[in-house]
Amino acid sequence: MQPSASASGAQRSLLYPGESRRVLGALETPTVKVEETVYAPGLCVARHFHDTANFIYIIAGAHWSGYSRGGDICAPRTVRFLPAGEPHENYFPVGSRALHIELRQPILELAAEHGHTIRAPGELARPSAAALGARLYRDFRRKDNVSRIDIEAGILQLLLEGRQDPPPRRSPVPSWLLRIREMLRERQNARLSLAELSRSVGRHPVQISRQFHRHFGCTIGEYMRRFRVARAQSLLSRGDMEVAEIALACGFSDQSHFTTAFRRLTGVPPHRYRLQISGKRSI
Repeated sequence: MQPSASASGAQRSLLYPGESRRVLGALETPTVKVEETVYAPGLCVARHFHDTANFIYIIAGAHWSGYSRGGDICAPRTVRFLPAGEPHENYFPVGSRALHIELRQPILELAAEHGHTIRAPGELARPSAAALGARLYRDFRRKDNVSRIDIEAGILQLLLEGRQDPPPRRSPVPSWLLRIREMLRERQNARLSLAELSRSVGRHPVQISRQFHRHFGCTIGEYMRRFRVARAQSLLSRGDMEVAEIALACGFSDQSHFTTAFRRLTGVPPHRYRLQISGKRSI
């Protein structure tokens, strides 16, 4: 068996020669690094390891992966886990596109505070893993300043895949969760993090993300987008601000992201919404 090498620095260029591996987009925070990556058909990657643990969500195109516990096919819409230092090799007979999630020590420690985290390499078999992987990819593609909260929350849930959630029950919204909702409304333009929300109410980030979804029916990021779009609707109806100005005033990084979010939630772009509103007022 050939010795394994760390996939970093110059070694990476040897493992992925030329254009055999291309990064289509990336997002980086203090806790994770996420990349959408395309692998060329026919690529064989020699045995190597990573210094950090990783999740891989297969978007399209199957490939084969071998590691200490054997080898298997990495099929589309599955999530896989690789511990730090796990020797593995890959073969891409038809090419593949995947979301690579590098897990840094702070997020691993944060998950471990809440329960037992996954440790074995291979596919996450629990049905919710595929749904979480798809949600992570959607949040990654949105590239707005609230998607990071949902990405970190989704990764924490994947790390705790072995933990069973208690059955849902009807109960009042906890006061600490109401405080978080008020923070989101008051600081809608700020780039908040799960860690900051956690410190403000003294609750674990996993508990925050799960309870928020249970009581309000959406993720934290989705709630912030809805709140921002609702404010934008109010500003559009007044008619005294340009669309680009409204986008920035409501916390969107640019007009393009604003238009995408607005159309997704209302069914029409901002300009058309303004025309519809002005038409109703003139009747």
